[in-house]
This record gives sequence, C-alpha cells and structure tokens, in this order.
Amino acid sequence: MERSIRYLPDGEDFVIVNGTRRFNRALYGTNTGFRVEAGDLPQFALYLPGMGGSLKFGLLSADSSKWLIDAERITARYRPGAMLYEIEDALLGQGRLKIKVLAMDDAEGVLVQAIFEEVGKEVQLIFAFGGATGKRFHRDGDIGADPESSFYLKPEYCSDNIYELKDNSFILHYGSGKVLTEAERYEIQHRPAAEPGGESFGRQKHLAGTVPPGTRLQIADAEKQKTPADFLGSGSSAFPVVAAKLNIQAGEPLYFSIHNPDDKPSISYAGLPALFEQAEASREKLAGRVKLNTPDPFVNPYGAALAVAADAIWEYPSFLHGAVAWRMRLNGWRGAYVADPLGWHDRAEAHFNAYALSQLTSPDTGPVTPDTALNFARQKETLGTALFSSGYICRNPGGDFRAHHYDMNLVFIDQLLRHFSWTGNLDYVREMWPVLQRHLAWEKRCFDADDDGLYDAYCSIWASDALEYSGGGVTYSSAYNYKANLMAAQLAEQLGNNPEPYRREAEKILRAINEKLWMPSLGWYAEFKDALGNQLQHPSAGLWTVYHAVDSEVPDPFQSYQALRFIDTQIPHIPVRAGGAPDGLYTLSTTNWMPYTWSVNNVALAEVLHTALAYWQAGRKEEAFRLWKSVIVESMYLGASPGSFQQLSFYDAFRGELYRDFADPVGMAARTLVEGLYGIRPDALNGVLSIHPGLPDE
Repeated sequence: MERSIRYLPDGEDFVIVNGTRRFNRALYGTNTGFRVEAGDLPQFALYLPGMGGSLKFGLLSADSSKWLIDAERITARYRPGAMLYEIEDALLGQGRLKIKVLAMDDAEGVLVQAIFEEVGKEVQLIFAFGGATGKRFHRDGDIGADPESSFYLKPEYCSDNIYELKDNSFILHYGSGKVLTEAERYEIQHRPAAEPGGESFGRQKHLAGTVPPGTRLQIADAEKQKTPADFLGSGSSAFPVVAAKLNIQAGEPLYFSIHNPDDKPSISYAGLPALFEQAEASREKLAGRVKLNTPDPFVNPYGAALAVAADAIWEYPSFLHGAVAWRMRLNGWRGAYVADPLGWHDRAEAHFNAYALSQLTSPDTGPVTPDTALNFARQKETLGTALFSSGYICRNPGGDFRAHHYDMNLVFIDQLLRHFSWTGNLDYVREMWPVLQRHLAWEKRCFDADDDGLYDAYCSIWASDALEYSGGGVTYSSAYNYKANLMAAQLAEQLGNNPEPYRREAEKILRAINEKLWMPSLGWYAEFKDALGNQLQHPSAGLWTVYHAVDSEVPDPFQSYQALRFIDTQIPHIPVRAGGAPDGLYTLSTTNWMPYTWSVNNVALAEVLHTALAYWQAGRKEEAFRLWKSVIVESMYLGASPGSFQQLSFYDAFRGELYRDFADPVGMAARTLVEGLYGIRPDALNGVLSIHPGLPDE
C-alpha cells in the first residue's frame, strides 16, 4: 500500500491540509476519563467517559449552506493540547474562519473559539449539538478498535435527549438503558456469561451549554442533517438536537462551551473568554514542560506532544495503562517511567506509595494451584496461593487486594529503583525497603524454586500474553532480578543493612545467564532454557530479551554489541516509506517467530523505542537515532492521529494501527528522549550525574 505523510511539522505543531478523518485527536484537560474528540475535520465529540454528544458547525449564506467538514480547504493544526483550524470556502468569499478548540482545565467540558476574518455579515454560523447517551464503546472509542462513526451525530443517540432552552444556554438531560461493564467491553472476563449483563445508569445525567448572546436556540431533527439549511428548517422530532443560527461580526470572537454541570455551575457567556484563556494558559504550561530545539523539524514537536500524553495517562494516585483505550489501573506497565524524566517526582512517589499499600504481606507462602477451569493455563486467581502470597503487588492501588493474572512486580520494582537513582532520597528508600524485600523474596520463591539463578517469567512484560515458558529459565526475567538484587545490595549497605544475600543472588543470576543462556557461538542470549528434558536453549530471542538484558546491565560492552547485531541480522526490518517522509526509515517486528499469534509477533511502538534505548545504552547512537526517528515519524506524522503515541503500528500485519497515547510507548518515549538522545543518566544515590549525549553526528 502506497502511503503519503499525513502531518507535517511546523514549530511545535502537526499540520494537515484537507485531511479526511474525524475524531482522531483526543484533547485532555482534567486528569480524568473525560476527553474532547477533535480531528482533521472540525466536528467534535465529548467522551465522559461514555458518548457525551457530537458538536458540529455549518455556514449559511443566502440560499447556500454547508457543514464545516465539507468546506473547500481546511487547514488543521494539532498544537499539543489544542486543535486549531483555518477554513476557506466560497461561502466565505476572500475571508476565512478560524476555530480553536480546548478542553477545560478545571471541569469536564469543551471550549470553542470562532473568529471570522474578512467575511461579510451575510454569512451566518450554524451550531448543532446532541446525541449524548453516556454509553461506552467497545474500546472507549479508540482508533483501530471502534469506528469513527461511533462519534457521529446519529438519530438513535438522540432518542432519550431532553433539552431545557433558556436564552443563550441549554441543559441536556440524557441517560437510559444499560452500559457494558469494563470486563465486558475489554473482553477480560475469563468465564463470560452467555449474554452481557451490563449495568444500569444510577441516575439521569446532564450537560450544560452556553452560546453567544442574541442567539435563538431551537430544537431540530437529527434525521435531517443533509445540509445546515435542511437541519434548521426541520423542527422538533423524536430525535431532538439543539441548534442555533448566529449572526457574525468579522474579527469578533464567538465562544461556545459544553460541560458537566456537576463539576462547575452554569457558565455565563461573559465568563467564557477568561475560561478560554485559563485553559490555554494551562495547555501552554503543560506543553512547555519539554521544549526541544534541534535542527530536525520532525523532532521539535515531540517534547510538547510527550508532555501532553504523559499528563493524560496520570489520574491520581497512579499512572494508567492508556489515555484512551485501556484507561485502567495496571501497576506494572511502562507508563510510570515517564514521571521522573519529566520531573514529576511527586507523581512517581504517589504512584509507588499507592501500590505499596496493595502489596500482600501474608501468607508467607501457599500452594501452587493451576486453574482447572482454564486448562492449567493460569494459576487460580485466589488470594493465598503461592502466586498470590506475601510480596505480590495487586493491580489496583490503595490496598485493593485482589488476584490478577499478571506479575506486575518486575516492571513496578524496576521503576521504583530507577526513581531512587533519580532522587537519591534515602529516607524514601528506607520507607520502601520492606516493599523491595518482600518482592525479591516472592520472585525467588515463585520463579526460581530450584535455586539455579534463572527465573521463570509469568505474564510479566507487555508482550507476555502469549509467552509461555513452562517453568524454564528466561533471560529477561532473570535480567530484571539481577538488576533488582544488585541495587538491593547497594541500598542495604547505604541503609546499614546486610547487603550480602542480595549481592550473592545477583552474582548467581549473572553467572547463570552467562553460562546457561548466553550462546557464545552465536553471540546472543537465548530466549529461555527448558526446565525439563534436555533443558534445551531456545535461540530465537525476542526484542525484549535483548533490550531488557542491556537495560539491566547484564552484558559486558562486547556482549551488548553482539546482542544488538542479532537484531541487525535476525529480526525483520520493515521499511517505512511514504511520500513526503524522510528517507531511510524503518521499524522492527518484535520477533521472527511464526505463525502469528497476538503479543509475540507485533510491530509495537514501545517495543521499538525500548530497543532504540538499548542501542543508545550500547554506544550505537547513529542506529539508535535512526530507529527512534523512524518510529516517531511513523506514529506521529504518518499515523491516524497527529502527535500520538500509538500502541501498534500500521505495519502490524494482523491488527494494523491501534490506540492513541498508550502508556507503554509514552513511558519509553520519555526514557529514550532523556536517557537516550540527551544521555542523561542519574545516580543520585552516589552523587553522580552522567551525561552521554546520543545526538547523531549529522
């Protein structure tokens, strides 16, 4: 399939002319599940979460009318945290309409500013809003999973909408029927019922809207949307939508707002300009958290986009699995890595503290209990078994003790240890020391019961859904445990505790990896070694085997070089070619394994970013930068959503492009920028800050 670049960089903006997508750029404002959906075309939607209605505008002049999305020329500009449009059309003569859209920063709502330039008074602006249901989509309306049409202003969405109109404001009442539960939407119930049960709305819900004074609000028919003129002339029906026709004055801003009145009382129009400026100031402050000024125009918008996406995956007290789809709490994926490189040490500690409360402290051990109902594929998800015993950290923060099928401990503890290196706060190390002790004892008890120094891996990394090792010794889980024990020895010494047990365990793990998993004749690590039979090595490693080993400082410099040569020569390289894009770009699949099954042969942004970090850590800055730039261009400029951190790439053969601002790539985007490109590597525990710039020679 021949591709063309979709967005071009302009300063910190991502720009497209006459794009074709709607609802492909999420705007966040309040660190909640609320978002505004904008996109290449100027039609907008609210997600509450749950469908919160669709907002559209049109033009009317004499006997002609059209919706803005049908205008002749639309320049759309994603300025991280906002969408800006410049609209040109014959109905506007030689003039233009400029629109700017923001999410409120202090309530769940949308703010729109519209300014006509050099346009006569014969032109009128049409406003339409409706279709709030409160019902959630399969993947919360995200790209690659739910269709764009989910956010259209559909008549069936309007059937229970009731409006109260008063001067230039309105209240929309909505909400009936049932919504799918999280488990039903994400298909994560392991024993699903024959039919989805859903859950009822607790009460009727409301939205409040404000439009310019002098506007006459009316009810129109959602079935009559062919043109704005048809729509305005339709009158009331069984599918009501609120509509308005506005006279315009060139150069005079018009403001519109729709928000949840539970968050903020009704808003007067006179207050909208100040609210708009307040939201813009908040956006500027957030986007300005990371400023890049390089000779490469494709790199410069990355910092602002990263800051906005990083904030979007934070919802006190923890980081989430995704900003849009999978917006749920899962403690061990890589999103929380974003906190320290971006200076949010307070958020990092809130995250760690909240999950420390969810670490089991009893029993000391328990029986190994495979789940017979799931054909022994998982351990029985019951507290008190071997897996769910002292040391296990549960998926939800704040002491919500429940079994879950992932081992989130490994990544979580790695993030905690790296946080110690960022802050050097020994008081906090002392506070969290029991959490680390329980974790290391749990890992040893559950995953190295034979004490050979190699650890099994059980659902412990993002790609682990279909990874099965049957008790074998796995490189990446052993690498995680090596680094954790090595740092535990250092921390124990600094706290005045006995470091020797941790130092001995680290030495044992390193020796076992080098003797049993390193393949000197090939020059890379085996994926794992069988526990039974001839205890064979499995030589075809995944990307995760290489980058986790390097990230955990397992290989010596020459082993690092050799292991990365495995990626150079054995992992499929997929050219990234598109008209208007830079030359020489490529991405990687996670393995060379066949046949395909989910999670073990994907083209995933976080996996490739983590691999780029390994290239930087091994001193190969040219290849690191080439790979890093390749995938940020592919995700942020060629992808469906401007400036987005996708989960899966267009080049993923089975799933295609999937999700926006997913937490794993956001976390690795921060680490690759700070630790990789700029080479900032803190060791505050020892009073050392190392800087190894990874900038390319060009």
